[in-house]
Amino acid sequence: MTEGAESSKSRRKVGHPSLFDMGRFAVFAGITFFAAWVAGTGRVAYMFIMLIVAAALAYAVLDLVDYEIVKRRRRG
Repeated sequence: MTEGAESSKSRRKVGHPSLFDMGRFAVFAGITFFAAWVAGTGRVAYMFIMLIVAAALAYAVLDLVDYEIVKRRRRG
């Protein structure tokens, strides 16, 4: 008999984020929140703050792509 996906023997190994990764996320989330707050309260730094927010979003996308690449390399 073949075992189904619900079988305990066929569990996948999923890595948990390290304390460093969680700290890095917290720092970047704080910077993004601060940038959005400053952009909402003043006009002088609006363009600069929007560039910081765009950079944070680009970093998040690159981090996700890197995660997917590493995950595929580990599988194959």
